[in-house]
Amino acid sequence: MKYIASLLLLTAVSNYSLSQTNLTPAESWCSHPPRPAFNKLTEIQTTSHWFKVYSIARGVLAIVEPYNFEEVISYLIIGEKKALLFDTGMGLDSISPVIAQLTQLPVTVINSHTHFDHTGGNYEFKNILALQTPFTKHHAKQGWPHDAVKQEVTPAALCWQYLPGADTANYSIKPFAVSRFVQEGDEIDLGGIKLYIMRAPGHTPDAIALLDKQNGFLWTGDTFYEGPIYLFNEETDLHAYEKSIAKLAGLVPVLKKVFPSHNNPVCIPERLTSLVHDFAAVKNGKATGTDNGENALLFQFDSFGFLIGKDILKKFRGQ
Repeated sequence: MKYIASLLLLTAVSNYSLSQTNLTPAESWCSHPPRPAFNKLTEIQTTSHWFKVYSIARGVLAIVEPYNFEEVISYLIIGEKKALLFDTGMGLDSISPVIAQLTQLPVTVINSHTHFDHTGGNYEFKNILALQTPFTKHHAKQGWPHDAVKQEVTPAALCWQYLPGADTANYSIKPFAVSRFVQEGDEIDLGGIKLYIMRAPGHTPDAIALLDKQNGFLWTGDTFYEGPIYLFNEETDLHAYEKSIAKLAGLVPVLKKVFPSHNNPVCIPERLTSLVHDFAAVKNGKATGTDNGENALLFQFDSFGFLIGKDILKKFRGQ
């Protein structure tokens, strides 16, 4: 599986919110300005040079990696008795010292899914929850080798000055140990905040969303974000994805905020309704995709898109 094979070959689109932007060898991610959305948020200062932390709701902190073109966002959700870390980032820099500066409560980790850019710091924590799927177990045991993630540390992919002394030649994602397996509908009680696990397969078999019913918050992982949503890997299941986004969109009437795992940390719930509508347009051929040159099509919509493997799409359409 090559999750990153097409990342640097995306077509840049004016005014289009990309999670990974088209870069040539002469360019650097550092030439791209910060997203305007962050100017509206309250930044929480830490000693980290790599991570930026923003308060996005009471008890909810977005931990952003703005200096790598993945623009990964992990979330620390702080209750009265416990804290939950939703994803641990790229593993390019240690995330646990940042978490220690933000809370003294016991921290549990759960991943939106086990792609490399969301599990990089898992090995730094002892209490990790996960779905019991073969995909999850494989990446927990094996991690991700350097060859699978080396594109993340090319000169164009990140801002080197924020990673002084980093050993990029040996960058990989370390294995981690699962403390307890969870399933759909399980509740995580942090004290004053209750989170419910929702399975959302499609992007990966182990993709989940987290729902805070009381506050109307939904964490969507890579099932939805404002940018080209990746649906081109061998583990992609478009039939499962279609069902997952319909399930999430069904929550829109009770949601106040949506928190994705890339790009902008806060989105309006109505984006999920558009997601279902626009994905249907892709399925029935009413939307036209642009060939990215790597056996995938990029479908662009107002504030997000889909990067879908051609063969996967043909199978999905029954062609």
